[in-house]
Amino acid sequence: MKKVLVLFLICSNLYPQISNKKINRWVSKNQNLEGSIVSIAIKELKKNKKIYGINLSTNMTPASNVKILTVLGSISFGDSIPLLKYKVSSSNDTLRISPTGYPLTAHPKYIDKDLEKFIKPYKHIFYHKPKIELRKYGPAWAWDDYNYYFQAERSEMPIYGNVIQVFKKSNGEIEIIPDNYKINLDFEQKEIIFREEVDNNYFINPSLIKMGDTLYSPFITSRKNTISLLKDFLNTPVKFSEQELSDYNTLNSSQVDKIYSAILKDSDNLISESLMANISLRLNDTISVDKGVELIQNRFNENVSNQIKLYDGSGLSRYNLITSKALILSLEKIYQLIGLERIKNIFPKNYILKNKEDFVWGKTGTLRNNHNYSGYISTNKNKLYVFSIMINHYPVELEKIKDAIADFLIYLKSNT
Repeated sequence: MKKVLVLFLICSNLYPQISNKKINRWVSKNQNLEGSIVSIAIKELKKNKKIYGINLSTNMTPASNVKILTVLGSISFGDSIPLLKYKVSSSNDTLRISPTGYPLTAHPKYIDKDLEKFIKPYKHIFYHKPKIELRKYGPAWAWDDYNYYFQAERSEMPIYGNVIQVFKKSNGEIEIIPDNYKINLDFEQKEIIFREEVDNNYFINPSLIKMGDTLYSPFITSRKNTISLLKDFLNTPVKFSEQELSDYNTLNSSQVDKIYSAILKDSDNLISESLMANISLRLNDTISVDKGVELIQNRFNENVSNQIKLYDGSGLSRYNLITSKALILSLEKIYQLIGLERIKNIFPKNYILKNKEDFVWGKTGTLRNNHNYSGYISTNKNKLYVFSIMINHYPVELEKIKDAIADFLIYLKSNT
């Protein structure tokens, strides 16, 4: 009898705690997932471990899970982010600069004083034309979302996050930063803030703005607009030069993890798009999201690259496709490059789960009827896994899908 028991225990330990069959059984029993397309991949973070899951190679709409690849690209291509190209004149009072796509200059949410401190000593600034291949919007972005913060325009040098910031002061007055555009106050309109599609002409209803609220609305970008805003921000003359800057130095950002956190924790689309364009600049000397995407896709071997179809750096495009297998291999590469402690710093924790010790760090991705969650999980047996659970075309309320994912996370924590 003892021999049988010992043999049973040995076999139990050899048999994987997670398996394709178990995952499939969990999905089939979860009523919240009925009618959805579900792809799940999970792998222990040890060399040569097997990948478990279902529909591992099914193309899924990733939404903001694309941002995982954008951050991976930045880390793998040097893990430093060029803020500015520059050249100091022989007289030491003139600075020649060229943009890099860096997104935090005068940003209303993410304070970065690096550029301001660097430029302050100079009396004259020349802004040199950069190499750029950049469309303001990505493929399959919604044309009528131009009025919302999440779809601020891409540009060669984002400034103020390419949005105006609107808030109500204690005396009831409306303040707007930057205040370079035409503002119309309309107490009758239903929208709090509205911008004309082809002009930086804003209509605001102050009565709908609560004290303490801060609102954001994108402005239409142009090089002329950027230079004008930069001049006002720095309080220094800025002149434009058609010549590309040569024999330049590079100023790197000191805010690398702040940028990664803005992308992964806050899911900031423009910052992610800008980082993708910045990746291209590092290798091609060209500010280009398309070239950045190409670099990242070619970073993998052919088998994985064939499971990634990217069209932007943020996940706004519905053309993006990726498999759960490709996502966990991307997460694994991040782990190999920066380790768990830094991952804990830049990824949000614990999904929607409350009153739990920190055990999961991941990124959500949401577009209408598509919700995904991919990241790292520490289990009750002190094992560390990468995972991706992707749920597309669900017909139920989003809250039910979130509940299903939370249930899956608890399942993984307890059974692996």
